[in-house]
Amino acid sequence: MNDLTIAALDVLSRHHGAATRRMLQHAGVSRNRLRRLVDEGLLIRSAETVYRLAGTQRTLEQRCVELCLAHPRSYITGPTGGMLLGLRRMGRPAEIHLGAPHGSNVGPILGVRLRQTTKLPAWHIATRRDAIVVASPARLAFDLSVDLPPLDHVSVVEQLLADTSCTPATLRQVAHELVHPARPGSAQFVAMIEQRLEGGPGESHGEVLIARGLRHRDVPVVAQYPVVLPGGRRVRFDLAVPAVRWAVEIDGFPEHFGVVGGSSDRRRDRWSHAGGWQVERVVPIDLLDVDGTCDELEALYRDRCAAAA
Repeated sequence: MNDLTIAALDVLSRHHGAATRRMLQHAGVSRNRLRRLVDEGLLIRSAETVYRLAGTQRTLEQRCVELCLAHPRSYITGPTGGMLLGLRRMGRPAEIHLGAPHGSNVGPILGVRLRQTTKLPAWHIATRRDAIVVASPARLAFDLSVDLPPLDHVSVVEQLLADTSCTPATLRQVAHELVHPARPGSAQFVAMIEQRLEGGPGESHGEVLIARGLRHRDVPVVAQYPVVLPGGRRVRFDLAVPAVRWAVEIDGFPEHFGVVGGSSDRRRDRWSHAGGWQVERVVPIDLLDVDGTCDELEALYRDRCAAAA
């Protein structure tokens, strides 16, 4: 230990016995001294620029910090991220789930499951004081929809919300950014939101919430308004203001996010537009923040009224 400075020992202790070459050099360990420490077996080189102190316990945290130091654009997610947060229903996964932007030069790495993503806004990840980069609680809630059965997923999200790790608003935001028919986990994430809101599928509850919020804002919506569109097509809008041909559809089932359901909705919207109707859609995630959603809808309704004047 004589060749390790006090500052270097402090760095290693704060990062579960691991550090990068640069961190050690900043702590007073020269390149020659670092090479000698490796030759003598005091330090073990675990990646090209990452080292760990020999004899330290090989913990999950140490493996995670080594990966994050070796791959600065990566982050810990999935069941591994859940274990670090102390979430229930995570089991004991043998692999570390490591997320990285699509196209990153990572792996393959023994014992690591790489999960690539095309969307990783800055707020989706957070760096802990020990240098482990983890998925934010809301992003983790979405990522776990791929790993957990539906009931376990609902349970874990409830735990995150109870611990104030995330909020309904952040769940809504991450859903708007990530939910897509082609993205794994999207349908289950939407179903989880729906189950949490209502205890099971059912669009009527969403209609009641949105209708009440709009009427409170003096938007005179009527429910289940029937319309005959060009070509004789008959539709029924969940909520509508007939005077300005403005309607709101509540997409209350995960099927709306599938290829078939989504295509059907868009085709119906085109028919409605051809008939002069402006149609706004509300999805289950929007119901996590009913006031915010109704504020947005009210603004769109006022714009519609101004355009029709």
